[in-house]
Amino acid sequence: MNLISISGISSIKGDRILFEDVSFGIQEGEKVALVGVNGCGKSTLLNIIADLDEPEKGGIARNKDIVVSILNQNPVFDPEDTISVHIFRNPEITQGTLEVSIRAILDRLGIDDLDMRMVELSGGMRKKVALAQALVKDFDLLILDEPTNHLDIETIVWLENYLKNSNKAVLMVTHDRYFLDAICTSIYEINGSKIFHYKGNYDFYLRKKAEHENSQIVEDERIKTILRREVAWLSRGPRARTTKSKDRVENVRNMMEREKIEEDGKIDFKVTGRRMGKKILEISDITFSWDDSPLIDKFSYGFKRDTRIGIMGENGSGKTTLLDLITGRLKAKSGDYDIGINTVFGYFDQNSEELPTDLRLIDYVKSKGEVLRTADGFDLTASQMLEKFLFDSSTHYLPIEKLSGGERRRLYLVAVLMQNPNFLIFDEPTNDLDIKTLSVLEDFLISFNGPLVVVSHDRYFLDRTVDTLLISNGDGTFESFVGNASDWLSKRTMSKKISQTKDTSSAAVVKPRHQEENSTKLTYAQRLRLVELEKLIPQKEQDVEQFEKAFSDTSLNPEKLSELSVKYEKAKADLESLMEEYMELEI
Repeated sequence: MNLISISGISSIKGDRILFEDVSFGIQEGEKVALVGVNGCGKSTLLNIIADLDEPEKGGIARNKDIVVSILNQNPVFDPEDTISVHIFRNPEITQGTLEVSIRAILDRLGIDDLDMRMVELSGGMRKKVALAQALVKDFDLLILDEPTNHLDIETIVWLENYLKNSNKAVLMVTHDRYFLDAICTSIYEINGSKIFHYKGNYDFYLRKKAEHENSQIVEDERIKTILRREVAWLSRGPRARTTKSKDRVENVRNMMEREKIEEDGKIDFKVTGRRMGKKILEISDITFSWDDSPLIDKFSYGFKRDTRIGIMGENGSGKTTLLDLITGRLKAKSGDYDIGINTVFGYFDQNSEELPTDLRLIDYVKSKGEVLRTADGFDLTASQMLEKFLFDSSTHYLPIEKLSGGERRRLYLVAVLMQNPNFLIFDEPTNDLDIKTLSVLEDFLISFNGPLVVVSHDRYFLDRTVDTLLISNGDGTFESFVGNASDWLSKRTMSKKISQTKDTSSAAVVKPRHQEENSTKLTYAQRLRLVELEKLIPQKEQDVEQFEKAFSDTSLNPEKLSELSVKYEKAKADLESLMEEYMELEI
């Protein structure tokens, strides 16, 4: 059943055409994503579809019985409302309907005290409350604008599975590429004020878009050949032309004036960067607290040139505080902080500085740095850096006030990089940045020759840019994990399965295996092996944890570190093998 039909709609903001003559429909149960660069009109289109905004042209036909639920990018709330009042403010949702399914959603999101006031909640918890409010409504179409912003990884994975298994239609804008790939069955890209449809998930979209751009390049080369031949013909003069010359001239003009599809901006340079000394930053046993509540407890780390760390944890667990301590924005209550004389931080924080809205883009970026020297010896100007990060040359002399929120974040990113730091710090960089910009930033960071520390819950971004994780335990301490976010999540998921299996099969310890109902499924040797595995797995988990703790030793030389890495990878592989064997026998 068709839920919504969008027919020839256009939107113009000021002197900018966001999109024009857009038409498509959303079917019952369809999972749809809108993608495109910041400022292209994704959120505007969502609001038009949700009947919160009006198009300049065109219309929308909605099924008369359709119920729409929406999660805005920046949810509005009354600070004095309790969580309960906020969630059930919608007349279509009453507290009398607080059935098992609704309570399960609230519990899974960690919302158990419904009497807390909204003003008392962290930004991440407010986002969870807004998400709960959107999910508990009995909707036909769920509209989500950047749903993963400020959510921890485990909540993102839960939401991913929840939506994937739901039979309700979903329309979303998100930068989370794993999230997109797992859920979406249809993708619409806004590009150059037009919309392009790809029937498939994010991986399918990438492959088809690449094929299309490759064919476009081939077509451009073919047309260039024809144009060269036609120009040569035209240059012969009137006597060489036949009566059909007008058609040929018109054909050439059409070829020259044809609309071209812009290729995605790709960063293809490596910045030389400032000179870095032998000592970069040594932190020993630093402690920090607010109102006697410890946020950071005896944290130590030695940052080297090749340090690439991702920091994860729940909201309010001290991640941003740790970044502020690393960069010197905050002073530790105790402990030692020893920074190298040549260390220069580039800090892309969550809020960005207050941008001078009356200043032009190019002037603002130049105020941070005129040029960057590449490894090939070329100087990249402020204008070239803006173009690398997807600001078309036509926008360079616009005042900053003309930019969308996402475009301002992208501009601030360029300004941070133009200062040519040799130690990069990023706090939730994927919030408010579009996928194209993230891809450009990831390529830049991969080639960056210096320490990198990132706070993020974006698995894709972390997988591409870091090789070690620090996971907040919520008590001021951090657990070290060598590997990327997907590795950590996989290990955590497997550990939970093992724990749950042990809990549900605790009778195995209390009574002999032969007394269990399923004992006939296992041979005597298999039952003995199962008991043995229950002892081996905890031992191997301890081995892995010991290796992970050993990596935090900053005195390790490269040879010892390499040897340790080999043993660590073997221990992880052994543990995974034991877990798989245990699951097969137990199931």
